[in-house]
Amino acid sequence: MSYTHIVKDELLHTEIKNKKEIELEIYTILKVKNAIFNDKIELKVENIGIAKRVYTFFKNYSNLKIFIKYSTSKSFGEHKVYTIFIPYQKEFVKVRTEFLKLEKEKVTRDDNLYSAYLRGIFLAAGYIKSPDKEYSMDFFIETEESAKKLHDILIQHGKRAFITVKKNKHLVYLRNSEDIMDVLVTVKAMKTFFDYEDVTVVKDLKNKTIRSMNWELANETKAIGTAQKQVKMIRYIERTVGLEELTKVLKEVAEVRLQNPELSLVEIAEIIGITKSGVRNRFRRIEAVYEQCVDDYGKESSEFMDELDEYYDDYDFDSEYVDDSEDEE
Repeated sequence: MSYTHIVKDELLHTEIKNKKEIELEIYTILKVKNAIFNDKIELKVENIGIAKRVYTFFKNYSNLKIFIKYSTSKSFGEHKVYTIFIPYQKEFVKVRTEFLKLEKEKVTRDDNLYSAYLRGIFLAAGYIKSPDKEYSMDFFIETEESAKKLHDILIQHGKRAFITVKKNKHLVYLRNSEDIMDVLVTVKAMKTFFDYEDVTVVKDLKNKTIRSMNWELANETKAIGTAQKQVKMIRYIERTVGLEELTKVLKEVAEVRLQNPELSLVEIAEIIGITKSGVRNRFRRIEAVYEQCVDDYGKESSEFMDELDEYYDDYDFDSEYVDDSEDEE
C-alpha cells in the first residue's frame, strides 16, 4: 500500500458532520475530476473509498437517482475503475446550481471550508511520498484554472507552493516538510501527521549530526594542513638564515609549533599566553620572513623537501596553505 493510499484512507474514514463542509469537499472532487456537465454528473475514480464517499453524499443530501458501476482497466496494469453516474432528472438543475455556487466561496476566510477544499483536492489529485524517502506533496490537476486557484490559496496561507506543467497536467507541489505537515493537519489527517513528524524529527537530527561531524572533520583537516605548511616554512627559515634571526616573539611561536605540529592556533595561544589573533599575526610575520628567504635563496631543494615529506608522512595531507583568518577554533 502506497503512502498516498494510507493518507487518503485516513481521510475517507474521517467523519465530517458539517453539511457545507462535506458539500464543498465533494464539489471539489467533482470539479477537479471534470465530472460536472450540463446534463449529467459522471465521476470516474480508481479508489473505491472516494466512490463510496461521493455516492453516500448524494444519497444523504438529495433525491437524485444515482448509478454506480465498475470496470476493469488494463492500462498501466490491471485495476478497477469506479464510475458514479447521475443523469439529468428532476432536481438535477437545482443540485447543480447549488454546487456551482460553492465556486464563489472564500475558502481562505473559513478554516472549515479551507479544510474541506484541501481535503477534496487531495482526495481527487493529491500524492504524497513517505518522509523516509523525501519531503514531497504533489497535486496533478487537469485544468489551469483549478491549479492556479490551489496555488494561490496555498500561497495566501503562507505555504511555499510552486506550480508547473508536467506530463500534460498542471502540477502544484510542496517540498518543505513543515508546509506538508501543515496541510496534513488542515485536512485532518492527524495520525499521518504525528507519524510524519516523528520521521522528520529523527531524520533532521541525523542530518544535523552528520553535518556537524563533517564540519569538524573539515576543520581538523584544514588545521593540520595549515600546521604542516607552517612547520615547512619554519624549517626552511631554520636551514637558510637560522631561527636566531627571528624576533623573540616569532622565535617563541616557531619553536612551539615545531614541538607541537598537531596543535590548533587556540591551543598554541594558551601555551604562549596570548590570544588566537596574536598567534595568527605572528605566523603571518613568519610567512613574510619565509617569502623573503625564498627570494634570497630560492625554492627548497628536492632533497630538503623529501626530508620534510618523510618527516610528515603520518599526516599525509596535500593542502595548499590556508590563510590564518580562516582557521577554526
